[in-house]
Amino acid sequence: MTLPELSIKRHVLAWMLSAVLLLFGVISSNRVGVDRLPRLDFPVISVSTVLKGGDPEIIDSSVTNVIETAITSVPGIEHISSVSQSSISRVNIIFALDKNIDIAFTEVQAKINQAVSRLPKDADPPVIYKVEANAQPIIWLALQGDRTAQQINQYAANVIKKKLESVQGVGAIWMGGQQERKIRVNLLPERMAAHNVAPRDILDTFAREHIQTAGGFIVGENTEHQVKLDLEFHRIEDLAGMIVGYRSGAPVHLRDVAEIEDGIDDHRYLARLNGTPTVGIGVVKIANTNTVATARRVIEKVEKELRPQLPPGMQLQVVGDDSIHIVSIIDSLKEHLIEGTLLAALVVWFFLRSWRSTVIISLAIPVSLMGSIAAIYFAGLTLNTMTMLALLLLIGVVVDDAIVVLENIFRHREEIDPDPLNAAIHGANEVAFAVMAATLSLVCIFAAVVFIPGVFGQMFGSFAIVVTVGVLVSLFVSLTLTPMLCSRYLDVDKQHGALYHRLDRILQGMDHLYHRLLDWTLTHRWKVILATTAVVASSVFFFSAVGKTFVPDDDEGRFLVMVRTPLGSSIDYTDRKLAEVEATLRKQKELVSQFAMIGTMSPQVNQAVVVVRMLPRHQRKISQQQAIATATRALSTLAGVQAFPAPYPIIGGARGEPMQFVLSGPSLDEVARLSNEIKNRLQQDPDIISVDNDLQLDLPQVVLQADRQRIAAAGLSSAEVALAINLISGGIDIAKYNDQPGDGQRYDIRVKAKEGSITRPEDLSKIFLRGQDGRMVRMDSVASFDEKLGPASINRYDLAYAANFFVTPRSDLGKATTRLNQIAKTLLPPGYSVKMIGAAEEMGKTMGQTGFLMLLALLLLYMVLASQFNSFLQPAIVMLAQPLAVVGGLAALWATGQTLNIISIVGLVLLIGLVAKNSILLVDLTNQRRSQGMKVEQALRDACPTRMRPVVMTSATVILALLPAALGLGAGAELNQPLAVTVIGGMISSTLLTLVLVPAVYSLIEGWRERRHGK
Repeated sequence: MTLPELSIKRHVLAWMLSAVLLLFGVISSNRVGVDRLPRLDFPVISVSTVLKGGDPEIIDSSVTNVIETAITSVPGIEHISSVSQSSISRVNIIFALDKNIDIAFTEVQAKINQAVSRLPKDADPPVIYKVEANAQPIIWLALQGDRTAQQINQYAANVIKKKLESVQGVGAIWMGGQQERKIRVNLLPERMAAHNVAPRDILDTFAREHIQTAGGFIVGENTEHQVKLDLEFHRIEDLAGMIVGYRSGAPVHLRDVAEIEDGIDDHRYLARLNGTPTVGIGVVKIANTNTVATARRVIEKVEKELRPQLPPGMQLQVVGDDSIHIVSIIDSLKEHLIEGTLLAALVVWFFLRSWRSTVIISLAIPVSLMGSIAAIYFAGLTLNTMTMLALLLLIGVVVDDAIVVLENIFRHREEIDPDPLNAAIHGANEVAFAVMAATLSLVCIFAAVVFIPGVFGQMFGSFAIVVTVGVLVSLFVSLTLTPMLCSRYLDVDKQHGALYHRLDRILQGMDHLYHRLLDWTLTHRWKVILATTAVVASSVFFFSAVGKTFVPDDDEGRFLVMVRTPLGSSIDYTDRKLAEVEATLRKQKELVSQFAMIGTMSPQVNQAVVVVRMLPRHQRKISQQQAIATATRALSTLAGVQAFPAPYPIIGGARGEPMQFVLSGPSLDEVARLSNEIKNRLQQDPDIISVDNDLQLDLPQVVLQADRQRIAAAGLSSAEVALAINLISGGIDIAKYNDQPGDGQRYDIRVKAKEGSITRPEDLSKIFLRGQDGRMVRMDSVASFDEKLGPASINRYDLAYAANFFVTPRSDLGKATTRLNQIAKTLLPPGYSVKMIGAAEEMGKTMGQTGFLMLLALLLLYMVLASQFNSFLQPAIVMLAQPLAVVGGLAALWATGQTLNIISIVGLVLLIGLVAKNSILLVDLTNQRRSQGMKVEQALRDACPTRMRPVVMTSATVILALLPAALGLGAGAELNQPLAVTVIGGMISSTLLTLVLVPAVYSLIEGWRERRHGK
């Protein structure tokens, strides 16, 4: 008993099987997570090592080089990048995506432990941690008010931060512009000299007088008492009265040589919202958790708890919420699902002219979609751009099988057997093989995905799961629910209304036209083949002409502006130039907010970032990309500052420029020279909008030249000289302080020269030291200071010195990459190279994998078809549709101005399986007619017109289901449109040409075989 026959005879079973899929889907739809993109796992391990006082060159040679050398033998490493800055080394190890991050962590830790003995003795133990590549805030909050900076900072850190950290799904809280509370001891060098107080005296006094230590216990016969030895100062006034020395027998108090204030950290951090000082609070979610659910819980916490409890005068605003864009994308795709369903149902009604038939076929849509949603939930996936696109595609695909089955049952009822049960059984059984072959031909395409590594494989994987489950469910529905419903509810009326007859005349006209076209095709077979070959050859032009990028530009309604002033600029100078950038951006009426920060993205105070938010999409006339272009032109006119607007990075990283690459080589000086040459050549290219690199080798430095003989003669040491300069100019967190009664927090006591007292290199000469005999020794008597330029940071990439470039091309990424390779080929000497990173690197990998993926998909398709047709030759006839689809997809991308990217490539691969369905329908029925005794041409003349309507109908349902997405309407349209356009173009070209090419080739091949075997 076949599956259709079982379902027809046991109709309740057929109902219940579909009902259970619906039930699981409904439950899953309420529990499945929502996110923007599929889960992307980037195995990255970071190693941070602190060597206090080390300049970048010392850090690079003594720390970074040791760490990198130790870890190179760890298996699975793709890249090693590092940055050596003052006092700290950071090494990032990027592994292949299939590397288990926990195993990688253990292996790196073992190698680092072996290398610790080779690090400088003063270096802190290396800190090893896993890096979440997409660990960027999903929500930014801004705390403002008419309070002091210290009060706002303390409230943000002690109240808001702690409460947000307890929200489910929150992994970390970033603070933008935060300046922690500090008890500042602002030394006055001139007063210190007048009172004979040296920097060492300050350090020694705090070590002696501001202490807490254990006192033990006093134990009696029946009781015991803890001895508390708290000898710290707990009031600012008491701390100011601490005695730091004596002069002429009179005590010298701390307040005599310093100003004591309850203040904040050094002025190296800043944040502003729309020009008003603020503290930014960024909420980072736990890796791979639900972005939308986490954001909703955070917003609920803000609305119900944090805002109502704010002190008078403070305001807490939500300045950025990623979930809004994500929800808009998903809602837009849900609308497309409804629109696509209605359009697909309209196609069915047009061809079948029966509401009952339309409802029977349309029932396959909710059952298949709910089955796919259940698969999304059980596979641990989310509703995201890729899975929703898969659901949208399924609307047109899942009805294909039901259409073929119902149309054949309908034809049996009209022409062969009017009995509903017999017609349903025989009609379904007749096409069961074709339906199964068509479904498996699509499913097998996605088996190739398991061999695709990288981001492309991860993004395509979730799409593949949804489509595979959906088409398998649709196959199940078409062989169970559809035949059962046809046997009970399908009407084949003999009398019809006027609308039916009008539509019938249109369809009869299509049939008549195809009969004539088929007659001409079978008479001029070689002309058809040659014309089709010419069409396929045009794909070379379309492939070269269409633009190439990694991902299409998405309009998120936000972008970043990276701001840089000359190296060595003070924070006050950077602040003024940042204000100019903000003022320029405010002139664009589509930009509603600017959230500017210094010190958050980089420790250098000459660098800043502005997070720009735009009006909602429906309230503005220009796109995000147009706004970025306008901002780039406006900001390029500002003097004394460089500003680089760019989209948010889509696959992690700090910057979102489309083209990022690394210039690397063995000599840092040569890398610097070559990077300037490459930058100049790219800037001269009219197709390049902006070029930036992060090479920082010209930081103004003051270099101490110690006279060691004089230092020794004065009874001093080099360490004391360095300590004094560090205390005065750099500042030292010398001890801890807490109020009594306090807030449960302990704060640093920071000792440093008062701001404004050390402004020139020569001011350091006025520092006094205490010699061994107690005499005060002026700094310039034992040392001198030279000024020179040196590196602020030193970058390495794959063990070579490197400069990172960030480029915004005017043309597509493919052309810009080709131009860069031309420059590198003519300019770079042996040993120096250019390597793509970020989106550009992933695009290169994707393009390289596409050919393999399509070849493997074709091979798997051939194997499936050969198994089903029991023939080595007929699958080749079926697969003639594939090149016809590819040329149509590429032509559609070119005609609509879309690019070949990771999304449109998914569409091209998908077409390989989709268009095979049409050929299968034609070849399968032709084979059946031949098995009934017909000759080749007679079988073709009977089978092809019979299958013409199902072929056109199934193609039209796919085309119209994707039409709303192809029109580029709604949020996230930029990501949806390329796939929809590709599939629609491929379906149109393959459908039109398959109806003539397959009969022509089948006639030639099978006719020759028939004549050869004398049949």
